[in-house]
Amino acid sequence: MTSLDAPEPPQIVLEQPSPCAASAEEALRRALDPAKAPGPAWKVALRVAADHGVLHASGEITDETGAPVAHRAMDGRECTGLARAIGVWASLVLDAEVERKKQVPPPPIPPPSQPAAELWPAPEPPEKPSPEAALFLAHSAEQRQIEVGLASYVMTGTGTGMIAGGSLFAVSEVGGGWFLRPALAAGWTFAEVVPTTHAYGTLGAGRFDACKRIPGNYLEKSGIQLDLCGGTDVGFLHVDAQNASSTGAKAEPAVTLGLFAVGPSIDLRGELGNELSVLVRGVAELNILSNSEANGTVSPSLLIARTEVGLSWRLR
Repeated sequence: MTSLDAPEPPQIVLEQPSPCAASAEEALRRALDPAKAPGPAWKVALRVAADHGVLHASGEITDETGAPVAHRAMDGRECTGLARAIGVWASLVLDAEVERKKQVPPPPIPPPSQPAAELWPAPEPPEKPSPEAALFLAHSAEQRQIEVGLASYVMTGTGTGMIAGGSLFAVSEVGGGWFLRPALAAGWTFAEVVPTTHAYGTLGAGRFDACKRIPGNYLEKSGIQLDLCGGTDVGFLHVDAQNASSTGAKAEPAVTLGLFAVGPSIDLRGELGNELSVLVRGVAELNILSNSEANGTVSPSLLIARTEVGLSWRLR
């Protein structure tokens, strides 16, 4: 296949009117016969005009786009000689253009399988804001947190005196910035609200909370966080058989009361610089079963309150 840039004979144009059309065109054609142009559609134009017995010849070379490449003017008295001189000049110019074209290497053509280089680099992806910068903490699916912990607590409002015990809990982050907090607790009476009342209770309960976590404006793993929660306690309170007074009155039988309470809770959680955190927790609940009474000695309160202090370990 012939390249479009391969040298080809130039086109010859004799502009009219001309005082010596036939002889000038023939002489120009013979002079340009061995000449080659750098590409197709190159033209060599000759114009001859007479003025008071003097011939004025002008030659012009244009490229394939019609842009002028070179121009030459000559005067004489004979058409054939002027046309031959213009032809020799045009041959020299065309040879020089062909050589110059050979010296310029063609631009490399990338292979079909290799995409052309991009003129501009791809824009940097926008930086994602830190989850800690939002009002409520919310991580992506692969960054959601899970932690487990232990806490000690004291509880009032059961009617048996203050109860102390321990709690095992877990906190799992789910979608939308919500944290679920299931917990199991057990406790026993260690002090009496009324000194003359000898009623001792054993508590077993499970609680389930849904929480929103507000992060503090601190470095990750070195901050303070606040959990706002709401949940439900379900369990039992077993009241031991005890004398109603120290005078030797008849002992009342043991009884087990149900526990069903709902209410809010607040956790203040401080990170200790690694995966370990310390927490202080407060719970206030309405005891739905507060009207239940045991043996005339225990009367649960409508309001139950609990304070917890514990440690948690973040698994991820």
